[in-house]
Amino acid sequence: MRSLISWSSESLPDAMRLRGWRDALHATMLEMDAVPLQRDGFFSSLERCTLHTVLPQQVHGAPQKISRCAADIARGHRNAYYLISQPRLPWRVMQAGAEQLVQPGDAVLIDSREPYQFDFSAGLECLSIEMPIEWVEHWVLAPGRLIGQPVRGDAGWGRALRGTHEALTPGAGAASAPDNGCDALIEAQLGGLLSLLGEAAGPARASAANARALAVMRARFMQPGLSAAEVAAEAGLSLRSLHRAMAAQGQSFLATLMALRVDAAAGLLAQARWRHLAVAEIGRRCGFADASHFARQFLQRRQTTPAAFRAQALR
Repeated sequence: MRSLISWSSESLPDAMRLRGWRDALHATMLEMDAVPLQRDGFFSSLERCTLHTVLPQQVHGAPQKISRCAADIARGHRNAYYLISQPRLPWRVMQAGAEQLVQPGDAVLIDSREPYQFDFSAGLECLSIEMPIEWVEHWVLAPGRLIGQPVRGDAGWGRALRGTHEALTPGAGAASAPDNGCDALIEAQLGGLLSLLGEAAGPARASAANARALAVMRARFMQPGLSAAEVAAEAGLSLRSLHRAMAAQGQSFLATLMALRVDAAAGLLAQARWRHLAVAEIGRRCGFADASHFARQFLQRRQTTPAAFRAQALR
């Protein structure tokens, strides 16, 4: 029989229930915070069991927000991926720089190494599967493709994932059922479904994130010292997500920024109306604070110097 851990705020005085719930989260899951969304009647409960590798959990509670910040991550002693859903209630999730409304039955993959926020305003009836980092990354080539993005539970592979997810909760009998050597098969099914979903979600998500980053870069490339962190913040992405999205398209932040600046400079150098501007001034207006850096980048991408390019274009 699989082991079962249960916790409930029912036996605690009202004034101690929130503190007790926070302590239970820290002890059984991760360092994170819970904030109630109603003045009275706060309650929470948790059931958790262990399969061969993954840890199914079922949580109930009053409306609340749960968050994990950078300080919580720094204090933590372990990390994991979590597959989270609410079969009957909608909720909101924010991770990887985007906030999403999650409909009942849809699932979201969370990486505890990055900050997150959950808004359970409609109530907390959460199903969660804790999965080791190395286990998920064995099955899914690039888990970041799925992080923070709802997977629909009513169509395609998402429907199969929903069935597996809901069958693996303590309330569905996962804790009382004997293993009989089946745990590894169940977990392999879960890993395989995540792999299929990761492959399907990757190109579309990376392309959309990359497009947002490029739009910001095109609007701000002329600003000297423009950083990837600034672009990520304006594009609504985490820094890690920005680099990951650009890499998926065969790009890098710095190379893309230099290309935008050189292309803009070439456009100005080729126009007679800007003939009165020095080459160095053209570079400065396109984001190059240093004239020699401008010349090197231009030569690398155009196989000629800015001055020679201008002379040829205006001949």
